[in-house]
Amino acid sequence: MSIEAFVTAAGAVVSAGMMLQWRRLGTGTASPTPADHAAAAPPELRTAVLIVTDPAQLALMWPALGLGSWQVGYPKVFSAEYTASGMSVEVQLLGGQSLKDWNNDTTRDALAQYLAVESVTVSSAGPGFVRLELRVFDTLADTAVLSAPVSPEVDLEAVPVGVTEDFDSWRLRVLYAHILLAGATGSGKGSVLWSLVAGLGPAIKAGLVDLWLADPKGGAEFGRGEGRLFVEFATDTATILTMLRAAEETMRERLARMRMAGVRKLVPTTDEPLILIIIDEAASLSSYANRDEQQEFRRLTGLLLSQGRAAAVSVVAALQDPSKETMPNRQLFPVRIGLRLDEPTQNAMVHGQGARDRGARCDEISAHTPGVGYVGEDGTTEFVRVRSFYVSDDDIDAIVDAYSPAPEITGPTEDYSGFDPDDLGEESGPVAA
Repeated sequence: MSIEAFVTAAGAVVSAGMMLQWRRLGTGTASPTPADHAAAAPPELRTAVLIVTDPAQLALMWPALGLGSWQVGYPKVFSAEYTASGMSVEVQLLGGQSLKDWNNDTTRDALAQYLAVESVTVSSAGPGFVRLELRVFDTLADTAVLSAPVSPEVDLEAVPVGVTEDFDSWRLRVLYAHILLAGATGSGKGSVLWSLVAGLGPAIKAGLVDLWLADPKGGAEFGRGEGRLFVEFATDTATILTMLRAAEETMRERLARMRMAGVRKLVPTTDEPLILIIIDEAASLSSYANRDEQQEFRRLTGLLLSQGRAAAVSVVAALQDPSKETMPNRQLFPVRIGLRLDEPTQNAMVHGQGARDRGARCDEISAHTPGVGYVGEDGTTEFVRVRSFYVSDDDIDAIVDAYSPAPEITGPTEDYSGFDPDDLGEESGPVAA
């Protein structure tokens, strides 16, 4: 069964004493049985559908998993529906239960095994309810192909950089925001950054965005854009700190003018564009430079992160190790992206305490899906699972060629084909000593 047919399947049944609402098109069956639902379900979900729609099966499952008993009662399946990746089931908790009783490795794995699905994630669906996401398809398994912008206008607060697991466009807020990007080697950080550059391309070309690049690894990742796409390009500690000092000075000048004019947020123009500072492998400066350089880097980034957003000075910092030692100002990034990480504890380093329990499981991302990650933003406890576009070397060259604001010198503008460098011409006067 196709995903499209999967998403639109449904009906109405009674389960555990509650009405279980399913979406179904073109059916006149008033009360289909659990066997009817299972027969109509995709093969990968037949066991799960049969159990979820059958009160007798649920009465066996809850005690087996330690989530209910005939003495204290059973959780109630409140609603369920097919999703792009499997099925979403909303369950009403028993009195005295909490999210932690359901959202732990042991219980999630037991649910997946019992329901015969690849995996189960658990999140809060409101007070007294949990949502079980039964996953049998990974909608992000395939590479996301980079496509050219469909419009010359770029929304700097919603820049397309990839896709979400629900087939939506993944968009990043760049203007009035800072972005922290963390991921192990080979997790796809380069594709995320180049996807962001590609999404900003028309605005770069129009002069509304200036890219400043700090690459302490020597510029290998971004060297193709040096002198063409990047207004500033620094590749060692000394030049990077000089660049950040210049950014701080620009920020302070803008803030002073804004204060005098009574402006709270600067709207980018070609005279005062958004300055986007990309720092690749920030740990090289925050942890591995000498003590004075570390302190200066932390001071400058702290100022830019705490004061730069209103002045249209944004920072994107990418790093492998998201610990406090390597990025001490993590809390100042309102947008955080966790790609594949090596350790479960690193989820909290990127997304905060309890992030793994709330669904950000970056340590479980496959090494075969670079660019897959979880995005969190200030103001929400939910995470969005995404995959960035794949950006090849040829794509990078095309991005630079298409969006470089620098003039391209194609050759001399006059004909010098007859010029003889040894012919100095006839001198009528004395030759100067």
